[in-house]
Amino acid sequence: MLRSLKIATAAFVALLGLLHVVGNLANLEAAMGFVGVVTAGGEQPFYRLFGPPAMSGILHGLALALILLGELTVAGLALAAVLMMLRSRSAEPHLFAVATRPAVAACAVGMLLWFGIFIIVGEGYFMLWQSEAGAGPIAGAMRYGTVCGMFMLFLLLAPDTDR
Repeated sequence: MLRSLKIATAAFVALLGLLHVVGNLANLEAAMGFVGVVTAGGEQPFYRLFGPPAMSGILHGLALALILLGELTVAGLALAAVLMMLRSRSAEPHLFAVATRPAVAACAVGMLLWFGIFIIVGEGYFMLWQSEAGAGPIAGAMRYGTVCGMFMLFLLLAPDTDR
């Protein structure tokens, strides 16, 4: 039972990353515009950025590319784990545990992406929390990062002894 739940967990992590990367690609112009507004720092009503804003379209593109790459990495690692876990679902516990590692890595990348980039860099440096446009992404990043963390704990701590 737990092995099946771990496979389902990894599938949901893959879906989380995939839906975000596909959504951003489907709305590429809006995603680029949002990154540009946030990193330029012009929307902050009270606090000014304490460092230089990112005014260059090239920097905006690089920031969005980093986000897309992170989302794609989450999806790819988790999908690889799903396939590995399906192949080893009847194997010895240590072999199944090895198959869960890409899903653990996917969750860690998800936490780095949504907590690291959105919360620490976006909220801490670019004061995303100060802008009306930033409220939704920050709340979403908190949810997605937390989900990744909780799923990672489940993948690491639940025993792999059932077959």
